[in-house]
Amino acid sequence: MNTLPRQAPDTMEPARPHCRACAEVAGEISAPGGVVLDDGLWFVSHHTGPHSDPGELIVKTRRHCESLAELTREEAESLGPLLQSTIQALERVVVAERIYAVSFNERIRHVHFLLLPRTRNMPRGHVISDLYRRARNLLRRLRVLRNPTTAARAAAASRIREELRP
Repeated sequence: MNTLPRQAPDTMEPARPHCRACAEVAGEISAPGGVVLDDGLWFVSHHTGPHSDPGELIVKTRRHCESLAELTREEAESLGPLLQSTIQALERVVVAERIYAVSFNERIRHVHFLLLPRTRNMPRGHVISDLYRRARNLLRRLRVLRNPTTAARAAAASRIREELRP
């Protein structure tokens, strides 16, 4: 199995000049309510978007990295417990049917997770990902996009399994 790199503070990648996540970590952008948590590896704050709901949090790496595969050992080991404790706190503060934890890293190319409370008056499911999946599936049914075969999906699973073996 591939092992995670050890954290080396003197070689940590510096903030990127046009990265909004790095700008927030550097204090150039302020989130409503300020910093929720900063443990030296992860930075938690409220979503800065003007149309976000109370309790919509963003958990981001302090340093700039663009893929979960780039996390240091310490970042990776602390991520699960951090998400768990942050969601537990969020559940005590916001009355929600569910708390979604999602990570797309498309528009902002910096590892981050959105913690999105779904309250009773909101539709079930993640609307954006649901729309994407439905559009993709429609295009595949219309044969505009090629639909991967069961064999292709099984081959991918097999290759991934091999990569994960020690």
